[in-house]
Amino acid sequence: MTEQSGFFSDFARNNRIAFLGGSLILALGMTAGSVALAKGMVSMKRADREVTVRGVAQRNVTANRASWSVGYSESAYTLADALAAVDRDTTMIRTYLAKHSFTGEQTTPSSASISVSDEYINGKTTGRKVYSVSRAIGFDTENVAGVGAIEANKDELAQAGLVVDSTNASYEYTELDKVKPEMIAAATKDARRAAEKFANDSGSLVGGIKTATQGYFSVSSRESGSSDGDYGGSSTASSPDQRVRVVTTIDYYLD
Repeated sequence: MTEQSGFFSDFARNNRIAFLGGSLILALGMTAGSVALAKGMVSMKRADREVTVRGVAQRNVTANRASWSVGYSESAYTLADALAAVDRDTTMIRTYLAKHSFTGEQTTPSSASISVSDEYINGKTTGRKVYSVSRAIGFDTENVAGVGAIEANKDELAQAGLVVDSTNASYEYTELDKVKPEMIAAATKDARRAAEKFANDSGSLVGGIKTATQGYFSVSSRESGSSDGDYGGSSTASSPDQRVRVVTTIDYYLD
């Protein structure tokens, strides 16, 4: 009888230990599950709270390269006369350019383009042929100020009796790589300020960055206010006084 009582006593004690152990494991499992669930809810909640802002950075720069070109033509009843007239124009243009320190090979004209057509007067052909000869002079240079001077004073050619077909001056800033790092940093700070203002107004705090997108660097003439182009390394504009601009778009988490 005593042995039987001892057996049942040990059995009950072992069951209590097993029950307590199982309860502890279950409690730990529920706690871990609750923590994981809570973390998941926080992540879900955080993902739903974000703001998209744009940061802008601008910098005034001066072009370090320039190009200039002029097109001109003459017509005559003989090819020899047309060629001679274009040669006189070439001499006048090169003399004008030499006054502004542009000489030598850079002012060498292109090959002559020649065309011939019938002459018409009042809609009727005269039976005569007209020969037209056109040429162009163009060059690239680091003498940005010199290009500005010849473009500003090109009326001197007209005053000398030469009417050209067209002239064109363009300016290029080729040192974007020098300003990119600082401008990207400035655009990022500007975006952060915008996010902090939004968060402050909404009673939130700005968290980490979810995504960030850097836009193209655009270069434009300062007075135009419009972009002449978007480039990764350089850009041309109609004025040597230029403005570089970049826009960065960033998604921030809100806590």
